[in-house]
Amino acid sequence: MTSSIRPSRTGPSIILFVICWIVLIGATVTASRVQEDFGRVAVSNVTFQNWNGIPVRAKLFRPMEASAANPLPGIVYIHGYQNNRETSDAYCIELARRGFVVLNIDAIGRGNSGIPGRDPKAPGFDPTYGGNSSHAYLKSLSFVKADRVGMMGHSLGAEMAYTVARKDSSIGALAVSGFAWTLEATPSSPKNMLMIIGRWDEYRKRMTGTQDIEKEWMGSPQTRRAIPEPNPQIGVTYGDFATGAARRVFVPRTVHLLESHDRSAIAEALLWMKTALQPPDSLWIDPARQIWPIKEWATLVAMLAGIALLFPLARLLLGLPLFSSLRGEPSLRPVCTMADFLKYGAINGLLMWLYLPLIFLLFGFHVYVVKIDGIFPLMMANGILWWFFAINIIGFFVLRGWFRRKRRETGITWADMGASLATGDDTTGKRLGRTVLLAAILFAFAYGTEHILEQVFIVDWRFLYPFASDLTPYRALLCLPYYPFLLIGFLQTGLFLHGQMRLKEGLSSLGTFVKWSLANTAVLVIPLLLFLMVQYVPLFLTGSIPFVGPGGMLANFVMALPHVIGVLAMVVPLSTWCFHLTGRIYLGAFLNAALVTWMFVSSQVIAPIP
Repeated sequence: MTSSIRPSRTGPSIILFVICWIVLIGATVTASRVQEDFGRVAVSNVTFQNWNGIPVRAKLFRPMEASAANPLPGIVYIHGYQNNRETSDAYCIELARRGFVVLNIDAIGRGNSGIPGRDPKAPGFDPTYGGNSSHAYLKSLSFVKADRVGMMGHSLGAEMAYTVARKDSSIGALAVSGFAWTLEATPSSPKNMLMIIGRWDEYRKRMTGTQDIEKEWMGSPQTRRAIPEPNPQIGVTYGDFATGAARRVFVPRTVHLLESHDRSAIAEALLWMKTALQPPDSLWIDPARQIWPIKEWATLVAMLAGIALLFPLARLLLGLPLFSSLRGEPSLRPVCTMADFLKYGAINGLLMWLYLPLIFLLFGFHVYVVKIDGIFPLMMANGILWWFFAINIIGFFVLRGWFRRKRRETGITWADMGASLATGDDTTGKRLGRTVLLAAILFAFAYGTEHILEQVFIVDWRFLYPFASDLTPYRALLCLPYYPFLLIGFLQTGLFLHGQMRLKEGLSSLGTFVKWSLANTAVLVIPLLLFLMVQYVPLFLTGSIPFVGPGGMLANFVMALPHVIGVLAMVVPLSTWCFHLTGRIYLGAFLNAALVTWMFVSSQVIAPIP
C-alpha cells in the first residue's frame, strides 16, 4: 500500500488530538453560555418525584432577576415522544431570557427520568408522563408566581401539556405545537390556548382529521367549539386573555420535527406567553432576536469533535507496545471496479429499502407472537436495530456467494477481506483480546468525555435529534442485550465496505483514507436519502405522504431516518480509519457497535407507543 499512515509518527496525531480538544471544549462552553444567555439565566439540573414515585429529571432555567422577593412567571415545557429535554431548548432558552422561569423536563421514560410501566391501563401509570407533577413542582418554587404559570409542549408532549391544562384551571396559558385541540376544548378551557402545527406536519391527518390544514382546520368541529366565531381565520387572535378565552392558530411552513426548531413558531409562542403571563417589560426582547441556533450548532460541533478525537487517539494507542501487534495494512486485493461498486451498491441499497417492511414485521411479531419489550424496552430503537441486523444477515449470504466466485477466479482469502485475526506470534485469542481492549478504551474515552462535560456544562451531544448523553444505571445495563446485534451488523458492514466494496488506493495514504471514507459513507447514506425523497417530495408537492401506517407508526420511523443517516455518517469514517490502521475489520466493528449502542440506549424512548 502507498505510504502507510504509521502509528509511530506521533507528532501529527498529538497536534490533531489537541485541536479536537480545543474545538470540543470551545463548542461545549459556547452551548452552555448560550443557554445561560451569557450569565443572565441560571441553568441547573433538578430531580423530583412524580406522584407515582417515579423520578423526573428536568433542566431549570431561572432568570437572575427571579427571587422570592421578585417572583417571575413560570412555564413547564414537555418534549415529544421520541426525544429528551434538550429538544425543547430552542423554546426554553428564548423564554428564560425574556423573564420566564422554565422547567424543561425529561418526560418519564426519556432521558434521565425514571421508567414508566408497560401497561397504560395500570393504576400507577401516568398518562402525562410527569406533566402534572412538573406543574406542581414549578408552582412550589419561591421565585415563581404560582398564579402565572403556563404549559407548553410538542407532539405527544403537547398532548400531555394540553391534558394537564384542560383539567387544571390554575394554568394561565397553553401553547402546543405538532398537536391540535380536541372536541374537549371549550371557549375558555384550556385557558389562553395557542396551537402551532406545520403546513406539512406528517401527523396532521391524525391530529386534526384534515388533509389541508390551511383550508380545512378552521372550519372543523374542534375549532368551531373552541372558537365560537362565524368565520375564524388562521393567524388571528380571538377571545380575551383576561378571561382565559384567547385562541389562535399558527401554521408555519415546516414539518413535524422542525416545529421544535422553527423561528417563526418560537416567536409566536414568545408573544403569546408574554401577553398571557405578563413577564416584566424590562426583560422583554424582540422575538426576532433568537440565539438558540448557536447552541444547537455548538452541540453538533462538540459531538463531531468528540468523535474526531478517537482518530488520533487510536493511532497513538496503536503505537504502544501492548497494541503495536494490531497494526497492519489492508491487503492489496480485492479491488472493486467502479462497475461492481455501482452494482453491489445498488443491491445493498435495495436491502436498505427493506426498512419499513422489516420494522412492520418486527412489530407484528411483538403484537401477535411474543412481547419483547420486557428485555428490549426501546421499541423505536428495536425497529431500527432489527432492520440493521436483518439486512446485514441477508447481506452476508449475498457477500459469501460473491466471495466464493472471487476465490475461484483470483484466489482471495478471508485475510484479504480483513477478516483474519492471527498474525505472526499472536494467537487469535490474544489478538482478539487486545482488539476488544483497545475498542473498550476508545469507547470509554468518548463516553467519559461526554459524561464529564455534560455534568459540568449541562449540555449533551445532539443536533435536532438526541444523539448521545449520560446514562442512568438502568440504561447502562440495557447496553448488554443490544450490543451483540449491533456488533454482528457492524462486522458484516465491515466485510462489505472494506472487503467487497474496497476501491483502488488513492495517490497517498491520506488520500486513500478520504476516498474510501467518502465512498463507504455514500454507499450507506445515499439509499436512505433517496428513501426520504420518496416520502417528502410528494408531501411538499401534493400534501400527501406515501408511508403513514397505523397511528402514523411508519411516518414516525421515516422521520427517524435523518438520525440514522447522521449516526452512519459519523461512524463509517471511523470504521474506515480503524481498517486503514490495522488492515482488519474488528477494531472498527467493536468500537462502532459500542458507540451506536450508547447513542441509542441513551437517547431512545422507553414507553408504550401511543
